[in-house]
Amino acid sequence: MDWALIGLRAALVFYAAGFVSALAPLLAGRRGPSRLTPWIAATGAACHTLALFVLGGTLRRCPLGTLPEVLSAVAWASVLVALAVWWRFRVEILSLIVLPFAVIVLSIAKVVPGVMLPVPDRLRLPIRQFHVGSVVLGVAALTVSFGAGLMYVIVDRALKSKRPAVYFRALPPLEGCDRIGLLSLMWAYPLLTLGIVTGAIYSESLTGSPWTWQTRENLAIIAWIILGIVVIARLGWGWRGRRAALLTILGFGLVFLRLLGL
Repeated sequence: MDWALIGLRAALVFYAAGFVSALAPLLAGRRGPSRLTPWIAATGAACHTLALFVLGGTLRRCPLGTLPEVLSAVAWASVLVALAVWWRFRVEILSLIVLPFAVIVLSIAKVVPGVMLPVPDRLRLPIRQFHVGSVVLGVAALTVSFGAGLMYVIVDRALKSKRPAVYFRALPPLEGCDRIGLLSLMWAYPLLTLGIVTGAIYSESLTGSPWTWQTRENLAIIAWIILGIVVIARLGWGWRGRRAALLTILGFGLVFLRLLGL
């Protein structure tokens, strides 16, 4: 019996169920969030954690060797970060973004059904594992920044609307979205920077050049520059609100495109 596959499928089901449980009160216009959502998501994360441990034990290596494995790890880490944000700030509406993101990423990864693939020795180098681990954690934190930015845009639009939709009452305040977006970005940017540096070292060890000017590498640098501008603008120039949110969303999109090309 493939317990890793069962765990991944169970995680996918719980993530989808958590999204539905978060969406229902929002559509109903209730102010109070669903108390079940974080527990459903946490159950999915527990199943996902078990699946990753079993997969790693079966393969006898860190389960970050192939693109499906990396995407699965990104989905897992994103849910854990979102849960940490919920327990700290009680902004459950993140479940409406992070949980469907996890479902989509797991689907893209084609982990249902899963396929165990052998990886060459060059993908088992410690520097490569450190590089991918940094990227996974950075993308997970950036997913929360993306979610907070998207929420900010939605709330801002609802506030400017003369006839806001019924779900407006369940939306978090703009200040909360902005604060979470900044906090998560302060974690994401150093991790992504570390990922770029270690990626250059890894490329140097393989090709003799830290940069090969491939499209996926260029996307990473462009995203890093955009997010760097957001960080500098927010800390140094006092940027807040819609501009920062839109640039963060753009940076996340480029990072995710780069991730698909790992």
